[in-house]
Amino acid sequence: MFDNLRDDVSRRADTVRTETDAFFWIMRTAFMAAVAGAIYTELRKDPADRTWHGKLLGFVPYDFRLPNLERIRSAYWNPRSPKIFTDRPIGVGWAVNVPTLLRRLGVRSSFTDGR
Repeated sequence: MFDNLRDDVSRRADTVRTETDAFFWIMRTAFMAAVAGAIYTELRKDPADRTWHGKLLGFVPYDFRLPNLERIRSAYWNPRSPKIFTDRPIGVGWAVNVPTLLRRLGVRSSFTDGR
């Protein structure tokens, strides 16, 4: 009886592990495709028109400029902004505005007050 139970748990764990690995493979592939697409978008422009930041497919933000402290802070820690997801200061995709997320989750602390 215990052998059957152990085999069943082992099979289920292998299935979960396989599905998790497949999910992360898809996510890595999508991220690399987004990076390649953003670079391709910039390289298609004339050299004088390349800004190395913009939106891929009209909604996925990308920014390959060297970040400064102000852009990093405003992406990850901007209590005055109502947005939870902001443009990343470097790379492709979105950053999480931590104080706004905590405020929306109901955490009431002095560091999340921004309005």
